[in-house]
Formats: sequence, C-alpha cells, structure tokens
Amino acid sequence: MLFNSYPFLFCFLPLLLLAWRLAGGSWRPALILLIFSTVFYGSWSAGFLLLLAALIAMNYAFGLALAAPDDAFAVPPQAGGQIPGRPGSRRRISRKGLLVLALGLNLLPLIWFKYSSALLFGAHWKFMPPELPPGISFYTFIQIAWLVDVYRRRFVPAGLSRHALFSACFPYVLSGPIVRYEQVGPQFDALAGLTAENLARGFSLFSLGLAKKVLLADGIAPYADAVFNAAENAFPLSGAEAWLGSFCYTFQLYFDFSGYTDMALGLGLMLGLRLPENFNSPYKSTGIVDFWRRWHITLSAWLRDFLYIPLGGNRAGRLMQYRNLFLTMLIGGAWHGAGWTFLIWGALHGLMLCVNHFFRARIKGSPAESILAAAPLRLLSIAFTFLCINFCWVVFRALSPDGALRVYAAMFTGPFNAAEASTQGLSGMAAFLAALLPNKYFPGWQPFALLAICAVLVWAFPNSREILRGRPDGSLPWLAWRATGLWATGLAALAFLSLILLSRQSSFLYFQF
Repeated sequence: MLFNSYPFLFCFLPLLLLAWRLAGGSWRPALILLIFSTVFYGSWSAGFLLLLAALIAMNYAFGLALAAPDDAFAVPPQAGGQIPGRPGSRRRISRKGLLVLALGLNLLPLIWFKYSSALLFGAHWKFMPPELPPGISFYTFIQIAWLVDVYRRRFVPAGLSRHALFSACFPYVLSGPIVRYEQVGPQFDALAGLTAENLARGFSLFSLGLAKKVLLADGIAPYADAVFNAAENAFPLSGAEAWLGSFCYTFQLYFDFSGYTDMALGLGLMLGLRLPENFNSPYKSTGIVDFWRRWHITLSAWLRDFLYIPLGGNRAGRLMQYRNLFLTMLIGGAWHGAGWTFLIWGALHGLMLCVNHFFRARIKGSPAESILAAAPLRLLSIAFTFLCINFCWVVFRALSPDGALRVYAAMFTGPFNAAEASTQGLSGMAAFLAALLPNKYFPGWQPFALLAICAVLVWAFPNSREILRGRPDGSLPWLAWRATGLWATGLAALAFLSLILLSRQSSFLYFQF
C-alpha cells in the first residue's frame, strides 16, 4: 500500500483517523497505531510481515539481555573458565559479544535479500534473487541504532508492544526517516486525540508532498527514463539530451524522496507525532559537506554515528579522517544496492567530501573564507555544487557502469548535429533545437516547463519545513503557511489535481533501496 494510492487515501487513512477520534484512554491511541501499522505493512506480504515480526521479537530479546546489570555478565576468574558451583559450565558471553551477535543477525536478512544475487553471481546454477522486503534497509538501521543505544544504557526496553510500535510505525517504516528511539519513543506516551491544528498542518504537509510526487517527480520521470534507457541500449544520445536527462533525474529524485518525507511527516503530525526532518534545501548547498548536512539528514546522522565515528572520525589526524570519510561513503553507497554503480557513486561522494574538507581547512580563518561567503561567490558555489551532485546522480541512476559512461560521454563529447538539421530543411531556432535534440527524447514544451518549475521551486521557494514551521531561527519566509481560506483553497486544488493523476501511480524511488 502506497501513500500515493487510492486504497490508502480513501480507505486506510480515513479509517485510521476515525478510529483515532473514537479512541479514549491513554493507551488506546498507541494500540490503534500499532494495529494499523501492522495492517499497513502486512498489505505488502504476509511473509514480509512475519520477517519483520521475527526481527522485532529477536531484537527485543537481545535488548532485554543488553539492558541487564553489568554484574549479570561478570564471571569470577576460575580455572578452565567455569562458574563456581556450576561444574562444566562455560564463561558467559560479554555484553559486547552479545551486541556483535545481535548486529550480525540483523544484517544477515539485509545481506541475503539485497546482495545475494551479487554474492552468488559466479555460481554455476540458476539463481533468482529474492524479492526485496519493503523498508528492510530502513528498519534494519532503526533496529541497529536501538540496540546500540540500549547497549550504551541510554534507555531500557519499555515493553514488546512499545518496541513493535517504534519499529513498525507506518509513516516511516518503508522509507524513513531513520528515527532514533529518543526522538519518538517518549511521544508514544503522549499520544492523544486529534486536534484541528495538527490535522490542518498535517494535511497541508501531506498535500505538498503528494503534489511533489505526483505532479513533479512522476511528471518528469519519463524524460529521465528515456535518456537513461537509451544509454543502456547504446542508442544515439546528443550532449544536450544527456544533460537534460541528467537534470530530469536530479529533480525527479529530489521531489520523489522529499515528497515521500513530507507525506510521512504530515501523517505523523496528524496523529501528534513530530518526526525528524530529512531535507533542508539540499540543492542550495555551497559544498558537498553542506549537501550531506541537508540531504537525507537522518541517513547522514546514522552513517556519522555508527560508521564514521566508530572508524575513528577525525581523532587520528587528517589523513585518517579522509580515509574514514571515504570508507563511510563507500559503505553508504553499498547500502543503496548491490552494484558497481552504487559503489562508484559512494566513492565519488567520498572523494568529494575529502576534497571539500581539505579545502575548508586550508581557507579557514583566511581572507578567502570571507570572500567566498559573499553573495556572488556563494551563488557560484551553489551552482558548482549542484553540477557535482548532478554528475554523481548519473552513475547512481544508471543500471550499469557502461550506461553511465555513455551518458558521461554524450555530456562531454556529444555531437552537435547541425549538418543533419540543415539537410532536413530546417532553419533558425527549429534547426538549432533539432541539432541539440535530434532523437525526440524531449517532445513538445512540457519537459522544459517541468524543468523550469522544478528549478524555481528548488532555488526560489522556501522548503516545506520553512513553509509550515518557519526557519530554525524563528523567522518566517515570504511564503509561510497560515490557517486561511486562501491556503485551504490552494492546497485543495493541488490535492485534487494530484488525485486525478494518481491513475499513473508509481512507487517511490527509495523503495528499491
């Protein structure tokens, strides 16, 4: 069941809100949310629901063991490693060993479902890779963070039903945000009835996300697909077509994933849950370091806390810091999928992060730092960063390294077919466009209008968080949400147009990761 589907919008969500409205007592909203979350995830597959339930039960058992007092793991020294009074018994596993075992058991299903086809690539028998359970990458990371926090004694398990609700809560179980228990766990105790304020803000944010997905991401997707499919099949591709196709995918991915996140946060807000932000205008970044503080914020925080810092962070000098950055991004690329394209994408971002950190360290405290902070050069930094990000999205989108190389080759060496246009009897602007776009991947004016709309929304408009809640400093942007008839009319029109176009329903891009 997708957020952008008629069953969800006209059946699941109304029934949930009705049940929530009728609920009474402090424990009933949490129970209703758990029941509906189970139904939501179970609608994909009963088998996948059983897998999720098994992982939840397993991790809760590990959590109870990790939360035990330290003396439960202490064993007095004894010859042969035996416990006094218990002949033949062996030394019990340490807390750290228990954590390592738990993390390994969590990663096994993810590795099997996501990477088995790559791991068994050289086998001599036919192998059909298993279907990827929805959200397995996200809920595995959520479980790992929960186990590590229990190990660090930041909290103790609060009951199996609470852990099940935290793990399977439907707004974020499929594609994030990658929440931490301290961010949402305490909120489950404060769940109450529906309020007009929460419903209004939640529906507004959900409508904005739905419009991003249906009107923009799905609208521009066919043009990106046409270019990348042509590259995979070695069809002709001009330089302008390659650049336009890459821009189409860059905007498609942004509006697809940020649209999903807006819908997830909006659904949580309707019920009184404040989920962590995941996007902060990432294409306005002035560098790759800045980009990863704005794009998929919860994933960046997870990689920092559970990979980069355990690897050593920046504690052992600059060269080791660069090594740790590179390894973290390489693993982050592998998390997205089993394929050379994802590893190359992670390696490219790792290299760019190292270069950006080196550059920032070199100019820190110098006049160049204040010069680069001036408005004109900031705009140049934003444009350059966007082009670097766009360059990396090419290999991220391509199905194979060969397909990516063909797009890159066309981007930088693509022919300008002026002679062919002249033989067709075209002149002026028509000849120019025919020379730039000879293969009909961008028919009509619609793709150019969509690209222009996407660019204006990304760089000239505030983001969803700023519109609904204001800037972090408390100020309001020029376009700020208010409970007025004008806002209600505009959002209703957006929602109505999105509902009309839901017949071309498509999954969210990050479901495949």
